[in-house]
Amino acid sequence: MSLTTKIAAILTALILSLTTIGATVQQFVFGRIFTSIEREEAGQELVRVRRAIDAEVLSCAQSAHRLGTWLPSERFAASSTSDGDTAWKDAFVADNLSPRALDGEALDLLYFCRLDGEVLGSTVLDPASRKETDLREFPKDRLNPSHQAIAWAATSAERGLNRHSGVMATERGPLLLATEPIVGAGERTQGYVITGRFLAGDLSKRISDATQVKFDAWLLEGDRTHLPADVAARVDDVTGTASPLLFESEDGERLSVLATYDDIRRQPIILLRADVERTITRAGAFALKSGGLTDATLGLTILLGLLFILNTVVLRPIKALTDHAVLTGQSENFRAKFGIDREDEIGTLGHAFDEMMGKLEQARSALVETARTAGMSEIATGILHNVGNVLNSVNISASLVSQRVDGLCVDDLERLADVITENKDNLGEFLMNDPRGQHIQPFLSALVVELSEEQRSIRSEVTSLTDGIDHICELIKSQQSLAKGTKLIEPTDLGERLDEALRITQRVHGVDGELVVVRRFDDIPELSLDKHKLLEILVNLVQNARQAMAPCEGPRELTLELRRLPESKVLLAVGDSGIGIPEEDLTRVFNMGFTTREDGHGFGLHSSANSAVEMGGRLYALSDGPGEGAKFCLELPMTEAIPAAMPHSADSTEGSAFGGAA
Repeated sequence: MSLTTKIAAILTALILSLTTIGATVQQFVFGRIFTSIEREEAGQELVRVRRAIDAEVLSCAQSAHRLGTWLPSERFAASSTSDGDTAWKDAFVADNLSPRALDGEALDLLYFCRLDGEVLGSTVLDPASRKETDLREFPKDRLNPSHQAIAWAATSAERGLNRHSGVMATERGPLLLATEPIVGAGERTQGYVITGRFLAGDLSKRISDATQVKFDAWLLEGDRTHLPADVAARVDDVTGTASPLLFESEDGERLSVLATYDDIRRQPIILLRADVERTITRAGAFALKSGGLTDATLGLTILLGLLFILNTVVLRPIKALTDHAVLTGQSENFRAKFGIDREDEIGTLGHAFDEMMGKLEQARSALVETARTAGMSEIATGILHNVGNVLNSVNISASLVSQRVDGLCVDDLERLADVITENKDNLGEFLMNDPRGQHIQPFLSALVVELSEEQRSIRSEVTSLTDGIDHICELIKSQQSLAKGTKLIEPTDLGERLDEALRITQRVHGVDGELVVVRRFDDIPELSLDKHKLLEILVNLVQNARQAMAPCEGPRELTLELRRLPESKVLLAVGDSGIGIPEEDLTRVFNMGFTTREDGHGFGLHSSANSAVEMGGRLYALSDGPGEGAKFCLELPMTEAIPAAMPHSADSTEGSAFGGAA
C-alpha cells in the first residue's frame, strides 16, 4: 500500500465522524443565535421608519411654528373680511399660498384659519402632480370646531400644549400635519396655521432612502380589501401590541415586519410593513459551515493524527533527505548520493533527488553563462532605447542646422562682390552717384540683420545639438558606471529637468498648436542625485504622454507637476488627457516587453522603473480608466544639494591684518 493510501484511509475515518458531530452542534446551537439576531435586526428596520416619520412630523411642526410666529401671519389672521384694503392680503396669499411657495417649504397642505374655523386662505397640492386639488377632510370655506386639526384648542391651556401635530387619514392617504396658534399682541390667539405632507410619492421615497429600508404604508380605516392577503390576516395581531410583528414569507427567503403608527388622537392609523432579506441567516449558515467550534475540534484532532502518522511514516525519512540536501548545498558537492532503499514515494523522491543533483551540476555552468549574457543584453537594450530617444532630437537639430546653412544669403554676397569688383577703380563715385551703389549700404544693413538672425538660430540649434550629443555621452557613461557599480551624483534642479525633457520630446514631435502644457511647480531646492538618469526617466514619461494623446481629437493637455511630499520626499508627475489605462494594466505597464502600441517594444517604462528604484524612489501609474487620461508619478527622497564651501575665515582675517598694516 502506498503512503498516500495509508494516510487517506485514516484521515477519511476521522473526518467523517467529526463532520457528523460538527453539523449537529452548528444546527442546534449557533443556528438559533443567528436567527434571533436576524429577528431583532428586522424589528429595528421599522423602528427607523417610525423615527423617520416622527422627524417629518416634527419638520411640519417647525414649518407651522415659523409661519405662526411670523408678523405678516399675525396681521393676516387679525384682518377682518370687511377690510377695504385687500391688496396686501392678496399679495400675502400669492406669496405664501402658491404652489411654488409650498414647494419651497416642502409642504402639500397649508391653511390659515380663525379660531372659529373660518378659512382665511388655503392650498392643497396633489403629491404626485404638484397641482392644486381639493381635499374632502379640509373644506375651503370653514373647518368644523371638532376638526382634528383644531379641536385641541379648547383644552390646550389646561393641558399645557402650544402646538398640535400628528397623522390623520384622508381620502388621498395618510397626512402628516401640524397646527400652530397665531398669537397677536397681548398673547392673544388670532387663529391657526396648519401645515401638512402626504405620506406618499417623494416623501415615502425620501424616508426609504434615509433609512435604507423599503417599506409599504396602508391606512387601517375601512375594509381590508386594499391589503395583501398575508398582511390582512395579521392586522388584529399587530394592532393589539406595541411591538413589531414578524413572520416569514412563503418561500422563506424574506422576513416581513409589521407595525402600526398612531394618528393625531393616539389611535393606530397606519400599517407599516418592511420586507427584510435574510442575509444574516444565510451568512450565519455559511459561517457555520466553514468555521466555528467544529473547525477547531476537527483541526485539533486531525493535527494530532497527522503528527503521529507523519512522524512515523513520513517525517523521519524526509528529515534524512533534508539533512542530505542541506549538506549538499553547503558543500556544493552535487555528486553525493542519498542512496535510500524504499519502494514508496519517499524512495522515489530520493532517487529523483539524486538524478536532479546530477542534472543541476550540468545546468549550473550553462546558467552562469546565460545570466551573464542576459545582463549584457539588458544593459545594451537600455543604452539603445535611451540613446534612441535623444537621437531623434539630435537628428532634427542637425536637419535644422543644415537647412539654415543652405538658406544663408551667399548668392547675394557673391553678386555684391561682383558689382564692387566691376567698379573698384571708381568705387567712391559709384557708391555716391550710381543708383546701384546707393542701395549697397541699405542692402548691407539688411543683410547684417538677416545674417545675425540666422546666426542666432543656427547657434541655438547647435547648442541643442551639442546638448543632445553630451546627453548621449552621459547615457553611455552612466551605463558604464552602472556596470562598475558607481553613480554620478550632482546638484540638480528638478524643474529644469522637467522642462528639458519637454524640449527634447518637442523636437521629435514638433510644435503642437493644440497642446496645452500646465506646470504646477512647488519651490523645491536643488537635490543631489543622478540628473542624467532622472532625465532618462522624464523623457520616457513625457514621450509616452504625447504618444497617448496622439489619437485624441481636439485640445490636449500635458501636466507637469513638482510637489513636496511628507516624510522628506518629492514628487515629479507627468499627466496627460490621452487614452487612459485600464485598472488591470496599471502595474503591468512596467513589465518588460509590455506595450499597447504596434511599434512599441515595452522597454522604456520597465527601464524607468528600475532606474527609479536605483535612485531610492519609486515609479507608479494612476488612471481612472480608458479615455480618462493617465498620470505617472516619480517619488524620490529629498536629499538637498550641499552648497559650495565658502573661503576659510582665517584667510579673510589674515588679509584684513595686512590691509591694516599697510
